[in-house]
Parts: sequence; C-alpha cells; structure tokens
Amino acid sequence: MKVNKVSTTIESLSPIILKMLDEKIDIIITVTGTSMNPMLRHKRDKVILTNCDKFNLRKGDIPLYRRSNGDYVLHRIVKVNKNSYDLCGDNQFVIERNVPKENVIAVVKAFERGDKLYRCNDVMYKLYWRFWIFTIPFRSLKQQARLRIRRLK
Repeated sequence: MKVNKVSTTIESLSPIILKMLDEKIDIIITVTGTSMNPMLRHKRDKVILTNCDKFNLRKGDIPLYRRSNGDYVLHRIVKVNKNSYDLCGDNQFVIERNVPKENVIAVVKAFERGDKLYRCNDVMYKLYWRFWIFTIPFRSLKQQARLRIRRLK
C-alpha cells in the first residue's frame, strides 16, 4: 500500500480532526515548536491525540487546546481549577493561567520517538512529569542567571 505524506497546518485540518475525535478515532500528529522540549522534539516526535472529557483532566495531562488568538498548543496541566487549567510547556517557566476547560480539544495519550512508543499511563512517564512540574520555579532562576551572565560579557 502506498502512503503519501502531506505537510500542512493544524488550522487547515481542524474540521477533519474534530470530526475524527468526535468519532473516537485517535489522531497522530508531528509536533512543531520547542515549548515541550525535552519531551517532545520539534518536527521529530509524534503525539497520539485522543478524545477526552475536557472537564475532568488531571495534573500532568497534556491537552491540545486552542488559545483565544486561534493558536493550537500542547502544554502540560500544572494545576486544575474549577473552570480552567493552568498550563506550562516543559521548556518554559511562565505558567499560562486560567485556560478555560472549554478550549480543550483532545489529550495526548502517547508519543512516538523514532520506533519507540511512550504511553502517558506508564509509571516512568508519571515520574518524569512530576519531576518536570517540580522544576518550574528553578527554570525561572536558570533563565535569570543566563541573562545576567550575558550582560557581563
């Protein structure tokens, strides 16, 4: 069977993706951007997105959500609020607060790196995300130190 790969944006595929998710079909997309480094690498890793109950996600989950400006984003939930989530990319230190639960489209169920599949319900993965959330305040300090060192040069 011949398979053709096509490169496009998630915006142009949005209606198709939403329909597939409604029909409980998982979707595989290649990650773009560096906000979830080191877990997800730009244009190298793929995520498997699945339909979810957007109102009952948990800390550590990685939802695909749409910002008010129309951008689609994959970031980790660092806090669950009554009507919203606080999210942060693994390569960031600024927490995006009060993202409405209604903005969630799907959640990452697993990710692929090369030929290896990593499931989000795996014990080692759960240890990883707990550690990564713990390091958020330290990432800010690291960034401040980098800026000060650059100014000294």
